[in-house]
Amino acid sequence: MFAQAKKGEVMDNTNINNDVLKNLPSVSRRYLKLIDQKLATYQLSSSTYYYIIKLYEFGDLTQDKLVRLTGLNPSNVTRAIQKLIFLDYIKKIQNPEDGRGFILSLGVKGKQIYPIIQSTLLQVNDELLGSLTSTEKEQFITSINKL
Repeated sequence: MFAQAKKGEVMDNTNINNDVLKNLPSVSRRYLKLIDQKLATYQLSSSTYYYIIKLYEFGDLTQDKLVRLTGLNPSNVTRAIQKLIFLDYIKKIQNPEDGRGFILSLGVKGKQIYPIIQSTLLQVNDELLGSLTSTEKEQFITSINKL
């Protein structure tokens, strides 16, 4: 089971690493902070840019479909969408197939910001992974995608 030091001995733990993912939360926080800093000019953040990407990549969607695509809490999605509508990145239009529902669509401003978001994400990735060699970057990305 677990190695234990005998009375009076100090156990050498240099080769034991039971918490291999302990740095992941701090790396994630740094990643999100960089995104927030770079997108602040556009009044976007790490919690809002994602919806613009999804609408750009999937086209017009109902809010329910957007919730399912993101896997996020519906109330968080609603708040983010309301902010993006207020900022004119997203339009909310009546669903022609269901008069009770709405379709979310990128506005002109949302379509214009998409390439800026993509460029920003590349910059953040380069900044965050800059200390890794190209081989290490590939290994890291492959490993993260397997999780």
